[in-house]
Amino acid sequence: MARHGKSSAHVGNVRGMLSEERLRAVIDRDRATNGVITSRRNKINRAHYAKLLGYTPGALARFGPIFAEYECELGIATGPLRHLSMMREWLTSAYNARELGIRDGKLDRIEFGKRFRLRGGNFMARHAPIRMLFDELEARAEREGYLPLVKQAELERVHAALAGRLALNRDRMTINRVVLAEVAHVPKIRFRDKPFADAIAAREAEIMIEVEASKIDPFVNGRVFPFSDLAQIWPTRFLERVGVRFKQVAAGWAEAKGPYLQLCNAFRWIGSSANSHCRAVVAEANGCGQVRSAGEWEDALFAYREHLVTGIATCGVTHSAVDSAISGLRIALNGLSSGSVVPATSMPLPGVKYVRRRSTRRPSVAEVGFTKGNGVNADYVAFARDRFLEACRNSSTDIGMDESDEFINGLAIEIGASRDLPTEIGAAIRLVLERRLNALRARAKAVVDTAVEAHQRGSKLLSCAQIDGAKFEAAYTGGVPNAYERGRLVRSFFPHPTEAGDGQVQQGIANLLSLITQRHGGIPPSVASAKQGAYGQFFAKRYLEYGGLRTIAPMLNPDPETIGAILSLYLIESGANVSVGRTLDRECIESSDLDGHSRITGYKARARGKPIIVDLLDASPAVRAIEWLLSASGRLSAATSDDADRLFLMQIGNRVQLMTPHWYTSWFKNFAASTPGLESIRLVPSMIRPSVLLHAALGNDGRLEVGMAIGQHGLVVSQGYQQKWPTRLLYDENIRRFQAAFETLVLSGVDDAASKLGITVTQFKARLSDLRATGLGTFCKDPRGRPGEQGGTCSTLDCWNDCPNLLIMAEIDAIAALQLWQRSLRAVKPEWERDRPERWDKVWLPWLCLTDVVEEKMVRGPMIKIWKKAQRRADEISVQPGYVVPRPW
Repeated sequence: MARHGKSSAHVGNVRGMLSEERLRAVIDRDRATNGVITSRRNKINRAHYAKLLGYTPGALARFGPIFAEYECELGIATGPLRHLSMMREWLTSAYNARELGIRDGKLDRIEFGKRFRLRGGNFMARHAPIRMLFDELEARAEREGYLPLVKQAELERVHAALAGRLALNRDRMTINRVVLAEVAHVPKIRFRDKPFADAIAAREAEIMIEVEASKIDPFVNGRVFPFSDLAQIWPTRFLERVGVRFKQVAAGWAEAKGPYLQLCNAFRWIGSSANSHCRAVVAEANGCGQVRSAGEWEDALFAYREHLVTGIATCGVTHSAVDSAISGLRIALNGLSSGSVVPATSMPLPGVKYVRRRSTRRPSVAEVGFTKGNGVNADYVAFARDRFLEACRNSSTDIGMDESDEFINGLAIEIGASRDLPTEIGAAIRLVLERRLNALRARAKAVVDTAVEAHQRGSKLLSCAQIDGAKFEAAYTGGVPNAYERGRLVRSFFPHPTEAGDGQVQQGIANLLSLITQRHGGIPPSVASAKQGAYGQFFAKRYLEYGGLRTIAPMLNPDPETIGAILSLYLIESGANVSVGRTLDRECIESSDLDGHSRITGYKARARGKPIIVDLLDASPAVRAIEWLLSASGRLSAATSDDADRLFLMQIGNRVQLMTPHWYTSWFKNFAASTPGLESIRLVPSMIRPSVLLHAALGNDGRLEVGMAIGQHGLVVSQGYQQKWPTRLLYDENIRRFQAAFETLVLSGVDDAASKLGITVTQFKARLSDLRATGLGTFCKDPRGRPGEQGGTCSTLDCWNDCPNLLIMAEIDAIAALQLWQRSLRAVKPEWERDRPERWDKVWLPWLCLTDVVEEKMVRGPMIKIWKKAQRRADEISVQPGYVVPRPW
């Protein structure tokens, strides 16, 4: 038998020439006495026999095969392996006696380690024969369904408990594990083990069969709606009819919980009430299993409604809560009455008449002040408010201060930042909107540009990678015999930055990117998950060496920061809702009918999938960012199955999913707060859409058409976004100017008109000069104020094209001129349509339409008298000598 350690004192040195025969003789001598000296790692002690022969240990290196031969013949075993046969015997005996614990298919190592004094938990990894012993027994345990005696007794108690009366969870489909553990006297954690989990799953499958077949507790859309709780006050036969009908109708409802709860509340109150009508209804249900008396039933329902309404005054219940309860009850009652379970009422159960609270309009980015603790300087607020009041006095405008505080706070911030603002309030707020939206746009564009650069760098590095991911993984996770060799393997592909040059470090990053791409689908394992599995802490350490996960991840895929920035660009450019942008699909972008534009199509779920279409310039940051995202996010799309068709996917931990609303809101707050010029300002994503639409209205003299087109809403909804305080200021100013122009025209032919208006003659002449006749029956309020031509005299004739300076006055001479122009256009219409149809359609046909609209409006109201007098005046003008008929050119 081999011995471990040094030789005994009586063994002397054997001198002479070193040869294989002498070495064998020495070993055979010890072999005959079972005294072969061994060392660690199941080896014969080379140093001992070198000393006996009078040589150094290195001199015996050439006799490695000789030592290996004896080690194999003698079955040299050192350390714990010298007890391997005893270990096998002990494990087999404990297994047969069913004393070994087992969990998740693994036999208990703790008692084994104590029995053979094995320290540390890695003896399985250090000694492959021991691991093979356990592997052999665990395979046998799996085949035989092994359970220790203790767990077998526990399993029998669980089976007995499952066969009895069970306590279910609130969903009425699953077993309450806590109660089951108490009844069976078994730790709750045991239910995770396979035999226990299988037994519970089998019993829950039986319960589901009962649930799906139940009449009184219908199973609809994955949920149980129990009516059996009412069995003490209503007959079971009636409740079964209710349950069957409820299951039939609720399957088609978008949401069944609300109507169900209100129906149960109504049944519970009617069944317990002393009201004579309620008692009659319950008695009828007990007699025939259904309610047939329509009158009694309707009176019972109205008694219950009265009970709900009374709660508004006595219990502090809100009007909206009661109205919502009645609405849900109506839905449920309609379903039951259609199946003749209960009678239909003569009229729908009325709700509560109340003034609904006016919904709060979502603010724009110009209506936002500083965050808490960073208030606006009171002097700036007072200054901004004084400027507003002064502007109101100068323009004789009195629109009040409603909704003005937040706008004034926003202006005060700009004033406090020493930013120049126009004196006109609407223009000032429009400029604030532009500045803040542009700041967000520029910040988001910078984030995207950085991401594009990082991704390009990653693509370049991937092309330089020199690693076979499969071979490396096989070697790292099982093919390398010890930690030293594993370290050498890692450093051969991933040099440490402190020990290698820049070129080698870049090669290491390239190899890391390639390994992630080959073995993990291009999705970097998260730091948390990187500490588990076969790789252990490999990825966590590589991230730490090469700049962190925030540096590595963007080289492979767009990171969440970039995804949020691209969504922000789309919202700013399109004015769409956050929900529309967040759920864009990968096929959302296509070529537009407009040259140089791309069309992006989203869908609004709250509007039953209504398409939201926007055409953006090809060169816009949003279009360029989305196109890049489509090309760079292929790995993210391939890593998920549920939302693979969505555009805004992101990696959260080890999971790839669609961006969630709460994540984007949280991210946007931090993003806006770190944007230069917007620090400490409370901005949220829902402010972008109102800002874009309000900016459109302020840039279009308060008109809503552009905002309606951007928002793709009707007039009523668009007003909620655009008719805010600054827009109403524009309306008030336009009304004031119209009134001044109207009184000027009306009194222009009156003697001493200036004094009657309370102004000087010079002021009256200035007013009159502001209104210039076009010669076509219309007036121009400002020939130098045409949008796009400010500063120069208007050079176009398309006054009909929504010109803000066009004015049509119901004055005889003006309308007469308009009628003469109308007659001329009608006379030349055939000629122009034949010879010059393009110019006719573009310039003169709209004029004819305008004159026809004026005629239509005037002949259908009190102004018909003016229209007829103007006709006589037009006839007089047309017969005067020298009259020239106005003709289009």
